[in-house]
Amino acid sequence: MMAVLTVFANHLWDFPRGGFVGVDVFFVISGFLITSNLLRAAENMQSASAKLFFWTFYWNRIRRIVPAATVVLLLTYLVGTVAFLPFRAQEIGVDALWAFAFLSNWWFAVEGTDYFRAAADTVSPLQHYWSLSIEEQFYFVWPAVIFVIGLYVAKKAWTHEHRMRIAGCTMAVIVGLSFGWAWYETVVSPTWAYFNTFARVWELGVGALLATAVGGLGRTPVAWKPLLSWGGVALIGASVLLIGDDSGGFPAPWALLPVLGSALVIAAGVNGEPAYQPFLRNPVSGYIGDISYSLYLVHWPVIVILGSLMDVSWSYYLAAIGLGFGLAIASYQFVETPLRRADLAKLRAVIRDIRKRRYHPQRSSGYAALTALTLITIALVGYAQRPDAYEESTPPPMAVVAPQELDPSGPEPQVGPLAADLQGQIIEALKAREWPDLQPSLEEVITGKLLHPALDGCVSDQVEVGSACTYGDASAPFRIVIVGDSVGLGYAAALREIAVNSGGKIQLLNLAMASCAFTNDLMYRAALLPNCTARKQYAVDEINRLRPNLVVVSNLYLRSQIVGEERYVSARDWSDTVRAIVDKFRGSVERVALLAPPPGDVNIKECFSLDSPIDPRRGGEFGCALWSRGGPLCGIR
Repeated sequence: MMAVLTVFANHLWDFPRGGFVGVDVFFVISGFLITSNLLRAAENMQSASAKLFFWTFYWNRIRRIVPAATVVLLLTYLVGTVAFLPFRAQEIGVDALWAFAFLSNWWFAVEGTDYFRAAADTVSPLQHYWSLSIEEQFYFVWPAVIFVIGLYVAKKAWTHEHRMRIAGCTMAVIVGLSFGWAWYETVVSPTWAYFNTFARVWELGVGALLATAVGGLGRTPVAWKPLLSWGGVALIGASVLLIGDDSGGFPAPWALLPVLGSALVIAAGVNGEPAYQPFLRNPVSGYIGDISYSLYLVHWPVIVILGSLMDVSWSYYLAAIGLGFGLAIASYQFVETPLRRADLAKLRAVIRDIRKRRYHPQRSSGYAALTALTLITIALVGYAQRPDAYEESTPPPMAVVAPQELDPSGPEPQVGPLAADLQGQIIEALKAREWPDLQPSLEEVITGKLLHPALDGCVSDQVEVGSACTYGDASAPFRIVIVGDSVGLGYAAALREIAVNSGGKIQLLNLAMASCAFTNDLMYRAALLPNCTARKQYAVDEINRLRPNLVVVSNLYLRSQIVGEERYVSARDWSDTVRAIVDKFRGSVERVALLAPPPGDVNIKECFSLDSPIDPRRGGEFGCALWSRGGPLCGIR
């Protein structure tokens, strides 16, 4: 039952909404299996066997997890050096190092990775290692808790039931605290909560609780087992439909659906499999369950890297499925299983037989190799037959029309010499086959600091700002004030250059503050900053005092909640709260400009990932070489 339930979880990874659910199913399964093994190992443990207890557990985990995971990390990095530009490959290498140390969840959290947009963005091909990192962090601590409980029970000469009861109560407390923290952090910072170990432990803990309750679960009436099993499957299926990147409340409380569904399926299989369950009990599902770990490791790199080389079509899905399963079978048969079961005596025997030409591989290895090669060949055929491979690689010239041309009844468009020259430059740029020699280069911009070095003295969390935030001539006739969060800070760098090089005509005052949205209401993200509210009031007062010619407002309008409200703000809410704070100084300025942030579904790093703006592998698409699974991330069709 564990293997076939894992199959279900693996299938979930490949659906747009299933990515949110599959990891929860995995966590429950893992918590149950590992805790069951730990409890059995601790059954006859004595204090003198502590070293053996820990050594056996961690050595088995290393042999089970590390070899296949390391091979996939290395291969993904090597393929990345071929498929992407050097800076992108370097990023994959950094991701691999954090994944190898089982700390990638914290790495992606610190990097500000938004997993909720994973279906729209081309993400790191190693991003899925975050869940494996959380799992291993949990198992770094949980065996010690089991060991202490075992010692205490042995000292008291208590029974097996006492051990299970103490372990269950301990885990119940951990589950409660973790779930409460997950719910709080989901409200305050949902993207951080997604990767946070402490906000995810409760899911592993539910599986551990089941392991401590197998005695009672084993007495479940046989007639109830099919109902529990199908009920669990129904809950998992419902969570796939209900949980998405726009549903909110994830991982808490929405993760309760797949977690409880998984718990029901596991409970139904304790002390005997349920009848009438062909969905989870068949040979095909059983084998896919066996290779599930290898399939988990390879599926995401295949999806991401193929998605960077192919348009989404029937050939993409054929290539992704064929390559994913082919590599998973090869990894399971020739990497995961041999290294997990290997010992020095067997290795010496194999080497001796090979030297004497007496080595005969098992028949199952031959079948696995043939199947893997067949699937990989099918994937190559799918890639070669992709529709975009035979399209015109150079797009026809595009005419840039003036806004007036959109209205046939309007006046004849008047295009000046500068506008005409700009149109010609745009048309020529869209034909470019290689990236221009820019100073600074795109790699320096992408991998370097977001803000201009000259802003360093101005980026602070203080309420009042000094002369370090004022740029340009003090007697300049045109004065600009910029407010907002980190997006405003980003634009402040460009406005600073304009002011400094304006010949004494423009002065800029930068009052933007990172993470502090310039709104009348206090957003949850900004609530973590003690001086956000005071900085906004200071900005309003300064604007009313200085009476500038222009105020620029620029925020990153993330999904958020207003402090004190239990709902996510809508676009109209954002408009109302920005309008309310602008009204406080509207009479003191000539103009107020609302400067939009860069498109939230576009990552310039992905546009600059491949070799040229027009990549022949992309079927003539230009402007951005890298596409998402659902359409172009950026660029023009």
